[in-house]
Amino acid sequence: MKKYAAPAIAAAMISALAACSGPDRQAQLPTWIEPDSAAAIHSRLLSDFSLTLDEGLALIREQHPQVTIDSLRDFAAKHYVEVMEIDGVERMHRKSPRNLNLLHPGYNGGWKMRGWNASPARISYADSVIKHSRGKLADGGKHRVRIRFEINVPADSALLGDTLRVWMPFPMATDRQTDVRLADASQGYIISTPEQSMHSTIYMEAPADTAGNTFAYEAEFTACGAYVSPEQIMADIRDYDKTSPDYARYTAFDNPHIIRLDSLAHAIVGDETNPYKCSELVYDYIIQRYPWAGAREYSTIPCMPQYVLDEGHGDCGQVSLLYISLMRTLGIPARWESGWMLHPGEKNLHDWAEVYFEGVGWVPVDVSFGRYINSGDKDIEKFYSTGIDSHRFVANKGVSGAFFPAKKYVRSETVDAQLGEVECTRGNIFYPAWDSSLKIISQTPVK
Repeated sequence: MKKYAAPAIAAAMISALAACSGPDRQAQLPTWIEPDSAAAIHSRLLSDFSLTLDEGLALIREQHPQVTIDSLRDFAAKHYVEVMEIDGVERMHRKSPRNLNLLHPGYNGGWKMRGWNASPARISYADSVIKHSRGKLADGGKHRVRIRFEINVPADSALLGDTLRVWMPFPMATDRQTDVRLADASQGYIISTPEQSMHSTIYMEAPADTAGNTFAYEAEFTACGAYVSPEQIMADIRDYDKTSPDYARYTAFDNPHIIRLDSLAHAIVGDETNPYKCSELVYDYIIQRYPWAGAREYSTIPCMPQYVLDEGHGDCGQVSLLYISLMRTLGIPARWESGWMLHPGEKNLHDWAEVYFEGVGWVPVDVSFGRYINSGDKDIEKFYSTGIDSHRFVANKGVSGAFFPAKKYVRSETVDAQLGEVECTRGNIFYPAWDSSLKIISQTPVK
């Protein structure tokens, strides 16, 4: 069982801050204002692991009455549920009662691999991009998209007299996301550039209002899918130019969530050296072994790829970082891309990857979408290892980067940047204390 104890320095840092701020002012800080990074992570762990074992067992027994405390401990040992000892108390992750149904072989309906039971709609998204790439469909699902992103900070006496600083994800110009245009903004703003940050954001600030604050913008962009057939890759692929700056950058291990995994990577690919074939082997290895499950707060996980390997499951971002780590270990450039998936009826946060093949270029890879083996079409089945659909909003080309303008306090999302960030002059404001929303205003096909 994992154990975690708050660093002793956290209490000392908070005491020091209280002394500097004045006892009355500091005493008014609610828990959702986070002046200290170490204390913030500990607080988030306690919130994420909010269930006692008895409480978790009671929730599980609502669906599975036969489960006992002994079988629950067996589930924890097999990583079907996540239990952690925090400050000497055993606690269960709040999503574990639901995750049990996804991870337990007896409860998940015979899970095969990621993507094995794709919906007809999802199959059609892949099919349209493939047909477009072959000149058989005019638009290939390309859309002109207009979105509204909004952050609402409710009024609170703890914020009065303070200034709110807000960062919201903003559409990034990429090869597949073009003609980006800001259509409207609720107030003055700063939009970051790729030279300033790997996270594309629009920044606003305002005094905290007695009626609460709304920060919002509307933007338009053209989104298109991409597909590179295996045949084309194999025909065009070349040896890497290992002297290029981009090769060095995207094979580096300069992030706690992108790590060397030598023994595993080489066990997966064996004697194979062709970068495309290695990518396919790594892709299949991940989707066949690591089912999706509801994630912990990313800020509480020291290393995403290791978390997937230890726990035996992962969400879209976690398996994408495992893929990137394995590819870089093999000397194959790979990088992160993320934002939102905008599929009709499935709008949600989403993360994926890109892999670079010399002579071909950057190729999208969505490990989480897996293999559509029920499609009856081999190209559609394997689409997401060398393609991506057009229902995406891209805002990030890396993880754990600095914001522009710079953020003073620990981020709520320390790895990705999809929901936005809010802080005041005294600390980060953790996102249960505010809410964000993304609305698709229009999605018009483009010929």
